[in-house]
Amino acid sequence: MSEGICEMEEGIRRGCNMEAMLGIAESTYTAWAIVAGLSVLWHYHVEKLVPRPYLDEFFHIQQAELYLQGRFTEWHPKITTPPGLYLVSLAYLGLLSVTRIIDHVHVADLRRTNLWAAGVLPFHFWFLIHQIVAKYDGFEVNDIALPLMWSMAELNHAILNICLFPPLFFFYGLYYTDVWSVLSVLITFQFYHRKWRKLMVAAGIASLFFRQTNIFWVSIYLGASEAIRQLKQGRLGIEYPSRATVVDVVAGSWRHSCIYDPLISQASFEGTRFLWKRLLRLTPRPDYIKFALSLVAASITGFFQLLPFMRSYLCILGAFGFFVLWNEGVVLGDKENHVASIHLAQMLYIWPYFMFFSFPLLYPYILNASVPQKYIPSPLRTGSTKHQLPRLVVAFPVMALMILIVRFNTIVHPFTLADNRHYTFYVFRLLFRHPSIRYLVVPIYFICAWAAITAFGGLPNVQRPKQPEAAARRTQVRKGSQQRLAPPVHGSIIDRGHRVSTAVIWLIATTLSLVTAPLVEPRYFIVPWLIWRLHLPSSWPTGEEAALKRRKKARTFSARCKAMLYEKHDHRLWLETAWFMFVNWAVGYIFLYWGFEWPQERGKVQRFMW
Repeated sequence: MSEGICEMEEGIRRGCNMEAMLGIAESTYTAWAIVAGLSVLWHYHVEKLVPRPYLDEFFHIQQAELYLQGRFTEWHPKITTPPGLYLVSLAYLGLLSVTRIIDHVHVADLRRTNLWAAGVLPFHFWFLIHQIVAKYDGFEVNDIALPLMWSMAELNHAILNICLFPPLFFFYGLYYTDVWSVLSVLITFQFYHRKWRKLMVAAGIASLFFRQTNIFWVSIYLGASEAIRQLKQGRLGIEYPSRATVVDVVAGSWRHSCIYDPLISQASFEGTRFLWKRLLRLTPRPDYIKFALSLVAASITGFFQLLPFMRSYLCILGAFGFFVLWNEGVVLGDKENHVASIHLAQMLYIWPYFMFFSFPLLYPYILNASVPQKYIPSPLRTGSTKHQLPRLVVAFPVMALMILIVRFNTIVHPFTLADNRHYTFYVFRLLFRHPSIRYLVVPIYFICAWAAITAFGGLPNVQRPKQPEAAARRTQVRKGSQQRLAPPVHGSIIDRGHRVSTAVIWLIATTLSLVTAPLVEPRYFIVPWLIWRLHLPSSWPTGEEAALKRRKKARTFSARCKAMLYEKHDHRLWLETAWFMFVNWAVGYIFLYWGFEWPQERGKVQRFMW
């Protein structure tokens, strides 16, 4: 009898999940329509004003023409990335030839290859952001229902903003590899979440045909995520003592093959003003060090348990290793100008990059760390010391390490200061205007890094309060087009938020994908930013009163505007949309209308771009 009731409840749950999934998919078309319309508009203006290949398009289009002629063994010496884009163009133009006769390759047709990829990005972003949100709220990865504190409008607004990310949106209209590279990584991530291992391996290997550095995302990042998923999470008071020291964590992880993985919002690097004393006494904290040590210990003792689950990622890694041996290197062409090296300064440049594009999302962290709470509007107050700047005992060593990197590992590629068509040329010219400037910006690197990593955990005002045990049962709340589902309760406190492992694994994959590149380009930071952005939580207010207020229908026009812009919607999303639209407009306008000429190439228009 009880088994029948359980099966019935499971059927009802699956039915609700499918209904919610279909509802979300339908509402995603709004974001898709906006992205598609803006992408087509951008493509139209680029084709109208820049009909000839520009910059690296010369190389890519020439190589595509070779492939369209069946000359697959010939390779342009200036192209460093694999031929995935040209194979996609070959398939696309093959389908296009069915509807019309193609006498020669048009630049517009090849550029339209990226336009089609941009058209499907919103749906892949929708799936991934839903899975990440569900995981954030304590659901199983396979649940297809929205958590209570997330609305469809917010999720789709986030998807829209991600698709409008300026360094990605710019290449919707040009024939570069970046858009399809991003799409291939997203498809691999989607198969990972669906646990379709064979398709994930195939998609992961296919992503390497677009960009070699994707190996760190489809193999290292996903492999580490799989290991975290398979190793059970240790619990204080059970596998670990209630106040576990570093020794306790290592011993518990070794004994039980579990990991110490607290919430980011509850974790700390130091936990005291005297970090070295805590390490010497082996008292509780720092949590990030304890997580790393527990992961090593659990991976060793649980090696044979993890090995069957690691075969897929080792297969992708092995395929990449075979390619490197066959090619005698990572890059395909122009090897003398793209020599792999250790470039740690890349991990300094990425943080101002994140702050520049995402300051609408990060400003509450800076605000609460720099302004007294009484001067901050109440909805933006954290009321917690978790989001204050790290203490000097952590800040000084980290900034000292950054200074050493600036001093001994700043690599300036000849291309960076030789081509004034890229915005990085002007950034580096400013940095090197005076020797002291490189060191004066170190605090900026540190603050931007702190804000970006802290954002993984979300603001404290999004954490739900304690609830009774009866609230553990999931209940679906429907109000008009809104559908929300309450998350499970672990004990008496909602277990909600990203964990330390999320930030650490992302940081490792990002470091590996960047530090081997001597050239600094905004395009290299696209995938790290996308994965980071997909993990950022909402900043809705908490408590039952706030939840009821959000579901309450506004009657007056001013109340409806306030609800749409702030009370029932994360206002940061509107700021992010406005900022991305402005940056895209500015960069697009400068690219199309602010052309210039080099003295040595009269009559040839040069254009500014990322």
